[in-house]
Amino acid sequence: MILNNKILVKNYKCFDSSGGGFEKISPINLIIGKNNSGKSSLVDLIRFIIEKKKEIIESGRDNSNPEVIIEHKLTEQEILRAFPSGTSGGGIPGRNFFEYGKQFIDKTYTYKLEEKGKKTFIHLDAEFVTHARKQIDALAGIINEPLANKIFCNIAAERDILPEETNAEIIFTPNGSGATNAIQQIINRTNRDSRLIEQELLNELNAIINPDIIFTRILVQLKNNNHWEIFFEDANKKSIALSKMGSGIKTVLLVLLNLVVRPVIENKNRNSYVFAFEELENNLHPSLQRRLYNYIRKYSENHSSYFFLTTHSNVVIDAFGTDKNSQLIHVINDGDKSNSTTILSYNGTKQILNDLGIKASDILQCNGVIWVEGPSDRNYINRWIGILAPDLKEGLHYSIMFYGGRLLANLSFDFEWFNNEVIPLLKINKNAFVVLDRDGKTMNAKINDTKNRITKEIGENNSWITKGREIENYLSDKTISDWLLDKHGFKTSFTNDKNTKLEENIANSSKTINLKYNLSKTVFSSEIADYIDKDSLAILDLNENLKNLLSKIREWNE
Repeated sequence: MILNNKILVKNYKCFDSSGGGFEKISPINLIIGKNNSGKSSLVDLIRFIIEKKKEIIESGRDNSNPEVIIEHKLTEQEILRAFPSGTSGGGIPGRNFFEYGKQFIDKTYTYKLEEKGKKTFIHLDAEFVTHARKQIDALAGIINEPLANKIFCNIAAERDILPEETNAEIIFTPNGSGATNAIQQIINRTNRDSRLIEQELLNELNAIINPDIIFTRILVQLKNNNHWEIFFEDANKKSIALSKMGSGIKTVLLVLLNLVVRPVIENKNRNSYVFAFEELENNLHPSLQRRLYNYIRKYSENHSSYFFLTTHSNVVIDAFGTDKNSQLIHVINDGDKSNSTTILSYNGTKQILNDLGIKASDILQCNGVIWVEGPSDRNYINRWIGILAPDLKEGLHYSIMFYGGRLLANLSFDFEWFNNEVIPLLKINKNAFVVLDRDGKTMNAKINDTKNRITKEIGENNSWITKGREIENYLSDKTISDWLLDKHGFKTSFTNDKNTKLEENIANSSKTINLKYNLSKTVFSSEIADYIDKDSLAILDLNENLKNLLSKIREWNE
């Protein structure tokens, strides 16, 4: 079901000539980003791909007309149609056209999609002779664009289900208009099967909202103003008007009208539709969000349907963050233009996220990420930041993630290249900073290849390799001495040798100390942090690196 077509829209609303779009199409495509970042513009792009109506992308930018660009891998069947095996000559080399044309199989063919489905060749990722240009151009007309012959089905972020007058026509609109009329028509008209609403839709509704509430009946009643209204009955025969319910029930009902009812009314297979649902989580409790989106996941699997879902919800992002049939598209606006990045689309990437214990939303929705080896590093960095910049708060201005020493070789900050074995951290959140232990036993010890690679990829200004052997070597002698005495009753003349691990330095300071720092680093580092003060920061290059880190955090927060 994955469509390996790259689709871009350029010079449209918030997207400039660099464009924005999708690296491929997955069964479930989650579009995330802040308000006014361009999420709806990507929904417009999908609508244009399907409906090919000019008015969908008529909003140009910078005096340029919008363009929809598609990249496609050529198939043998397409090549055979453009380069028939029974034809030869005309300046095209080889025994016949196909013998020449088969070199283009699996090559990337780029074309522009215009209104009414017109397609124009732009580029082929292979050289071809001038005499073959006619056949190369003809390929544009032979190729089926992605999502061809599908029906676009949209639910807008602004939506409602209201009482309505009778309308002979059943329509499904993005804002919910017509929903009440559709239900009353199906229930009340003899030419409609009322079981579609009274049984099938009601059962699916209960499956999603259970255990919050269970409805035993759905019905419509005509009010005095000639408007129909939807009512639900519970197990106690109590009738509740939909207009008196929260918007969450209305959202679930709209989803089911489009997924369950609409295909029957329009006499179409469920896989005929491409569903674009915007911010369904609005006014939904997290538990109801999970049930609704799980229903969508199963629907996609069972009916081979494609979904494009815009969202702000961390619940939704995490629900699909490791799903093999989904991908996340992050849209970012810098105040002038937007760009989109397809992330978390490879199983290997998602598995490493799991290994790291990281939720997708933790990375995607924070202002910036400081990557450290483990929780003890976090305790020290937060303490240092708290001393020098008390206005900066973790969880508000930055987040701290753990990469774990053994997993460092599986991480990459390379923006351009990654595969199933690495995590594209910069592509997940471009605001990233990494702190690395030097680990060498002398100040002049060679930095290993992995750390050099990380530093090169992310940039020296976005990385910090400790000058001491480990981050604990930035702790002053007084800090550790005071901690050992106050917290553990050990009085000692402590020296924190910069090329030796803290645990060894503690053991070397007194034979009577049996404390093993590495066995309880998280607990001990939390204790030690309380003994760090501003006077204890003048060690090695600590102040210099902290100033650089604080500058980065302020940049992330503008």
